[in-house]
Amino acid sequence: MITEKRLEEALKYLSDTDEDHAKLGSGLEYLKDKSKRDKALHIVHNTEDTTISSKEQRYYASDNYLNHIKEKQALSEQVNIVENKRSKECLIIDVWRTLEASRRRNNI
Repeated sequence: MITEKRLEEALKYLSDTDEDHAKLGSGLEYLKDKSKRDKALHIVHNTEDTTISSKEQRYYASDNYLNHIKEKQALSEQVNIVENKRSKECLIIDVWRTLEASRRRNNI
């Protein structure tokens, strides 16, 4: 049974994590845009290769891109953890609503 105290905890968690969730999501969008910029700068400044395809492949093989992938993975993991916890709290709220509605109709 979900108590009112547990409901309050769920609501508090959701309200406390709104800003963090938004910042983490924005961080992922930033990393996607940063990757495009880094790739473009690499292509523009690469004088070793003659074709765009070669320049692009050298960028994807670079340590800079590897670091980007690792940074994106770490941030994506944080986003997923927060989203999963928030989804769980929303589920608790929904179950509580259902139980309360059933109680009001004397079904429980």
